[in-house]
Amino acid sequence: MLQSSFITSDFINQIITEVADIFCYMHHQKPYPMIYQDLKPEHILIGETGIKLIDFGIASYLGEPGNKFQNYGTPAFCAPEKSKGSKISIQTDVYAIGKLLESLLRAKGEKGSQSLMHIVKKATNAELSERYLSIEAFMEDFTDHMQSEKNSIYQKHLLKKIVAAGSQPHIGTTHISISFTEYLNRQGIYTVYREKNQSEAMRMAIKQGGFAKDGGLYRKKNFFGMPAYGEGVDMDIPRNAVEILDYGSDVFGAVSEEADLFLFIIGSRQWETFYADLAFEKVESVKGLQIVSNYGDNRKAKHYAKKYERTVYCFPLDADPFFLTEEKITLFQRLLEQRGKSDKKHWNCRKYPRQWGNALIRGIGKLYGKRTK
Repeated sequence: MLQSSFITSDFINQIITEVADIFCYMHHQKPYPMIYQDLKPEHILIGETGIKLIDFGIASYLGEPGNKFQNYGTPAFCAPEKSKGSKISIQTDVYAIGKLLESLLRAKGEKGSQSLMHIVKKATNAELSERYLSIEAFMEDFTDHMQSEKNSIYQKHLLKKIVAAGSQPHIGTTHISISFTEYLNRQGIYTVYREKNQSEAMRMAIKQGGFAKDGGLYRKKNFFGMPAYGEGVDMDIPRNAVEILDYGSDVFGAVSEEADLFLFIIGSRQWETFYADLAFEKVESVKGLQIVSNYGDNRKAKHYAKKYERTVYCFPLDADPFFLTEEKITLFQRLLEQRGKSDKKHWNCRKYPRQWGNALIRGIGKLYGKRTK
C-alpha cells in the first residue's frame, strides 16, 4: 500500500474477506469471544496461502475482567469506545475492518462507489446503534457489492483481446498500449501487454529496472507485460487475462488478429498524414476499429474525423506511460464506452493546459466529447 503496489478490486476483496474470516473465527470462540483490538495494515502479512494476522499483544477475551488493553492500539484504527475507555465488543473489530477497507480504497487511488463508501461509513459509525452488529453483517453487504461490481465490469466490456497498430514507426503505439494495460488493471480487469513487434522496446525498458519477474511476465505497478520472445518460444497467458497485442507499425500483422477492440494510432503532425491515409485503407473495415490521434492536436483530429467519417480520439502529450493522468483515464473510459458504435465525424479532444504531478512540462489535450454536424 505504501509503495503503490498492485491494488485492484480483487486484491481488496481478498484482504477484507480473509481478515473477516479470521475475525469470525475469533468472535465465535467458546466460552468467550476473542476481540483482536489492533487491526492495521502493518499487522497483515501476505503469503502464498493467504494472509496471516500477527501481533495479538492486546487481544482479549470478551468478558475478561478489566478489559485491561482497551485503551491501547493505533489511533487511526481504534473505535471511539476504546479511546473513551468504554466497554469493548465485537463491534470494536467491525470498526477496525471498516477503517482497513477505507485505507485500501485510498491506496488504490479511488474514492470508491457510493455503495462501498456507505459500507465504510456504517462500519465506522461512532454510534454503536448505527454500526454493523457483527462481521457477518458487514460481509453480507461487502460481498454483495463486490460481486455486483465484478459482474458489471465484465458484462460491460466483455474484452478478451485488444490489438494496437500504428500508421508508421515511432508513432506511440507502444506508449499507448502500456498506458491502456495500466488502466485496465487498475480497474480490476486483469490485463497483459504482449510485444508483437521487433522494436525490443519492452526489453530495453526492463533493462532500465523497476520490473519484477513473474513467470514469463514482467510487472511494474499495475502493469503486466511480456516482451517478444521470438519464434520457438511459446509462453502461456493466464486464461482469465485480457491481452493487449502491440504490433507497432506492422499493420498487416495486426489485421490478421481477430480482436474485440482495434486501436489504430496515427500522428497529428503534417508530415504524418500521408502515412495515416495509407494505413487507414488497410484497417478501415476491421472489426472494433477505434482511431487515436497522438499528441492531442484538436485541429488535426477534427480533420481526420471528417475525412475518415469515423470517431477520432486524442491521446494527450504524455511523458510516462505507466502514470495515469486524468486525460488518459478519460480517453480509455470513452474508448470502452464507444466500442462497437459508429458515430461519424466525432472528434474528442481540445487544447487544455494542465499541471503534471512533478514534471516540468505542461501538457495539452483535455478530453471531452463534442459533436460536429
